Amino acid sequence: LPPPSEGAALREEFTWRQLFNGLACAECGRCDRACPGVASGAALSPKMLMHHLKESVRDGGGPILGDLVKPAEVWGCTTCFSCMDLCPVFNEHVPVLIEMRRKLVTAGEVEPRLQEAMTRLTRYGNSFGSSPRARPKWTQELAFKIKDARKEAVDCLWITGDYAAFDPRVTPVTRGFARSLNQAGVDFGILYEAEQNSGNDIRRAGEEGLFEVLMDKNVAAIGKAGHQRLVTTDPHTYHALKNEYRWTNGNGRVAHYTEVLDELIGSGKLPVLHKREMRVTYHDPCYLGRYNGLYDAPRNVLRALGATLVEMPRNRDRSFCCGAGGGRIWMEDSAEIKERPAENRVREAATLAGVTTLVVSCPKDLVMFQDALKTTGLDGKLEVKDIAQLVEQATA
Repeated sequence: LPPPSEGAALREEFTWRQLFNGLACAECGRCDRACPGVASGAALSPKMLMHHLKESVRDGGGPILGDLVKPAEVWGCTTCFSCMDLCPVFNEHVPVLIEMRRKLVTAGEVEPRLQEAMTRLTRYGNSFGSSPRARPKWTQELAFKIKDARKEAVDCLWITGDYAAFDPRVTPVTRGFARSLNQAGVDFGILYEAEQNSGNDIRRAGEEGLFEVLMDKNVAAIGKAGHQRLVTTDPHTYHALKNEYRWTNGNGRVAHYTEVLDELIGSGKLPVLHKREMRVTYHDPCYLGRYNGLYDAPRNVLRALGATLVEMPRNRDRSFCCGAGGGRIWMEDSAEIKERPAENRVREAATLAGVTTLVVSCPKDLVMFQDALKTTGLDGKLEVKDIAQLVEQATA
């Protein structure tokens, strides 16, 4: 991401590199064809964003943000990275959009639901507006006590993320992963109420200052906990911890939970007792796949469970976004939206012959796709399962 700033609206507020994106653009349209915003009918067009930069450099005139690029276009981005990943001239659309978002946030031009999320994160350290003491509430139904990593050293320090800890649709999955760790004899713990939201999504919504606050609190809490490595169930948290936090004490060694499950099953510490012959498809989360290149671990796990994996036409680095990233999960859909990205994705999964299960490895994906099943009428024809649920069923 671009260095912290108050954002950019005028031509002179963008860097030469950002402006040069417009001049470099071949207007081939690859970015538009991959963009979930374009596919859903949102105002955003990555190609036109580059074209407007070109217009500003060539013709001058008024502000880029406001005159050439409207706020609705800026907020339409899910920061899925597909535009940048496919661009043949390596243009960087997302940093340009985030500079514009920062300017809108600085000016207070933020939609009510996003503003509410910012307020909750500021007051409570989580996007659900729950008391920090409620963060470990999901552990109460477990038959064992999870270590408090603030008080005793652990091998794995588990940073759950907000959705895995607070959303009642996701907490059963969270408990299932905890049981798998316990069954495999993993020495693990959590930070209980000391954990804060990682700040990944609010940073991409343009609130750099709030990201810094959340990061500093997490770095301080993690730094006091004795541990060998971090593990998280949320790809957005994974990306922030691995690539964007400023670690001063080597605490940045982080694994996604699919990597841990792959290790435990492969080593025999978590033996597969009940193989199931099932045809499934798998969704690659943007922040796990395109951002971090992690594709094999979840597929290794599915094969180890006995599942036959049927790939969707858009898979791995061409995977289609669920629509939740970049703070979009906190925003209202605009009136132009014809089909939400999550609806587009579950329809794609439903076309695969013999596949009745869409497997995910992200709490936000679980929520987005389960909702999409209801709105598309696919509920009962296709089910969405977290990979941790399949692992627990096969190993317990």
